[in-house]
Amino acid sequence: MHEVLRGLALREPTDMPVLSIYLDMRQQATGESPGRRVSLTILRDRLRAIESTLGPRGEDLESFQADDLRIRAFLDDHFDRSSQGLAVFACSGTDLWETIESGTPFADEVQAGPVPQLFQLARLIDEQPPAIVAVVDSNTARLFVSELGRLEELGGPDEDPSNFQKRSMGGWSQSNYQRHIAKHHEDFAQEAADAIVELFDRSHAQGIVLAGDEVALTPLLAALPERLKVLLGEVLRIDIRAPRDAIASEVVPVLARMAAEAARSIADRAMASVRSDGLGVAGPEPTHATLRNAQVGTLLLSTTEGLAVTDTNELIRLAAATDADIAIVGEHAELDRVGGVGGILRYRFEPTNRANDVAVGGEA
Repeated sequence: MHEVLRGLALREPTDMPVLSIYLDMRQQATGESPGRRVSLTILRDRLRAIESTLGPRGEDLESFQADDLRIRAFLDDHFDRSSQGLAVFACSGTDLWETIESGTPFADEVQAGPVPQLFQLARLIDEQPPAIVAVVDSNTARLFVSELGRLEELGGPDEDPSNFQKRSMGGWSQSNYQRHIAKHHEDFAQEAADAIVELFDRSHAQGIVLAGDEVALTPLLAALPERLKVLLGEVLRIDIRAPRDAIASEVVPVLARMAAEAARSIADRAMASVRSDGLGVAGPEPTHATLRNAQVGTLLLSTTEGLAVTDTNELIRLAAATDADIAIVGEHAELDRVGGVGGILRYRFEPTNRANDVAVGGEA
């Protein structure tokens, strides 16, 4: 998804109408029309309003009308009805067509402009990074990959439960059998940990959520390598037989909280760096300037300190185009005081005294 965001950010402005559409695709649960998606009415009305601003003929109108037809066909024939959110970026005149279906809803937004509007997509990527979810009991591990609020089950180790059942035998035989059962628990925990590590590395995940009962989780935690333990979020109590949707409803908010905590930590580091080592930047104009120099490693944007939509989109476009990470921060007093924009720099900018440069404190 970072590559999708970067590709959209690198697109040059155009005179053709670039449609940026974000929709809450949850079905209405109550009222006169349960099951209806209100966002589709909003989409229809906004598209009609946008079309009314275009001329009676011309390439821009033809591009828009082709996009309108393609969007309708996608919704009718290709949209996954289990998705809660849909983003569409379309401009037939410049060969742009990108759809993103998510497990979390977007705020309804339908715009046409010279470039894609990217804030909600950047926020989704930040709040729902790829993560591994493992639901375990003593002899089964169900492994999932979570990304963009969607949970995909990929199997996992599953052993014969008879090897883990305690039996009453008495005397030394009972003691030996209990050690035998304990060894099975230990071996299975290592097998599950190895499967988690392999999946984590293969999926380029950024976090881990574990769920299950304490008997199974204790040896599993002991078997996980330290490099994964530091990325561990909350440990949940979820039954091994829980359906995928029920697991997703528990896990998705946890991942959002993990991302929010990480963003606040990055904001703390940025503000501290502004005061100390110079590897932080704060405020809209300084941040914009360092983004243009490709100095920013992580761009910080506040959700509580409002910026103009055009300013926010330009900052995101510059960040994505220069491979900077983007962190969306909730309430953060220091960041909000400097305009809700900041970042952590890759390097400091050192002025030079080359002939074509303006020397510090002197003339060119």
